[in-house]
Amino acid sequence: MSGRTFLAANWKMHLYPGEAEMLLQQLRLLEAEKGAWPFPVVVCPAHVYLSLAVERLSGTSLQVGAQNGYPGEFGAYTGEVSMAQLRAVGCTHVIVGHSERRQYFGEKGGLLQKKVQDAQARSLKVIYCIGETRAEREAGETFAILEGQLREALSRVDVAWDKLIIAYEPVWAIGTGLNATPQQAQEAHGFIREWLRKAGAPAEAVPILYGGSVKPANAEELFAQPDVDGGLVGGASLIAADFWAIAAALQKAKGALT
Repeated sequence: MSGRTFLAANWKMHLYPGEAEMLLQQLRLLEAEKGAWPFPVVVCPAHVYLSLAVERLSGTSLQVGAQNGYPGEFGAYTGEVSMAQLRAVGCTHVIVGHSERRQYFGEKGGLLQKKVQDAQARSLKVIYCIGETRAEREAGETFAILEGQLREALSRVDVAWDKLIIAYEPVWAIGTGLNATPQQAQEAHGFIREWLRKAGAPAEAVPILYGGSVKPANAEELFAQPDVDGGLVGGASLIAADFWAIAAALQKAKGALT
């Protein structure tokens, strides 16, 4: 199995406390029943459940990540949670640049670069998200958009490549029930890996995940692509059995490739 194999759950803004508690308990019980996974599996709940997740998943192979973070330690930034605070409560990972942050909160460019830099400086591994809209794909701009999003956060600065995971999430496939075909996913992932090579990164070591309506039914076919190293799973991660089925599909697909 490749050392790049990786799986993350993005719960987004979902679940009440009792539901979060139940889902964490189900994940813990599934691992007890089936055994720890031979690759990193990271759960990213809403900020209000981070401490609960760290506590409930303690002693398992599951790690906890945040869906967002602000660069720095402390400051007069009402409503924000800093990278330093995330690390202090036990997070190991943080998502940066998700399309929903870009679209609804206007995040781009310099801010995303600062987030990546500060998170890595505080020993958080960054899941950096990129992806094109339907209009951009139909206009033949997919690669230009991906390159622009890679450059805005990862160029002209020192990047700790061992603390970076890239997630390709075509915006048109997030929460829509649509998903890129395996061929479309591989094409985008191959482009990203080639960009990493040209940027001087250890391209063969950086995980590149696919996100965008990943489900048990399509996971294995997507994960069988050589440059699709795993997934950033949204809606399906809210159902423990479905998320574990996706993890099993990832293990099967990557086991078959080695």
